[in-house]
Formats: sequence, C-alpha cells, structure tokens
Amino acid sequence: MALFENLRPGARLRGLAPSGVAEIVQVSHFGADALNVVFRADGRVGERLVYRGEESAFEFVEGGLNRAGFAGGFNS
Repeated sequence: MALFENLRPGARLRGLAPSGVAEIVQVSHFGADALNVVFRADGRVGERLVYRGEESAFEFVEGGLNRAGFAGGFNS
C-alpha cells in the first residue's frame, strides 16, 4: 500500500495507470487532500487527480528513484 505523502517524482507505482506500472514525473498539491500527478506509463505521459484515500489502491514497485530517497547522497 502506498502512502499519500510518498507520491512524488521518481516513484514507480502499480495501480496509477490502467496499463500497469507508472513512474511519477511531477506532483502538484491541491490543498491537503488532492494531488495532480503527471506520470509515464508504456511510453506515454498521463495525468491524474488523486484524492487522499485513493492511494490505498496503489502499490510501490522497486526501482523508482525516490523509493529509498536521496538523504544520504550518492555513493561511488
């Protein structure tokens, strides 16, 4: 299950797009309970308004850039 606050660029989700896995490109907040999410899925760009509570239908997929975050920086 995804958390509303974790829907951010780089995250890869199942359930956001009907075609399968989508990668979030941009997120704009509309108050505390709505997000406009721009995403890529199957080589196409889509956009969806997501309300708090809908995120319970989403599942994070490993491999997204922000899955673990960048708090520690890059290691070489």
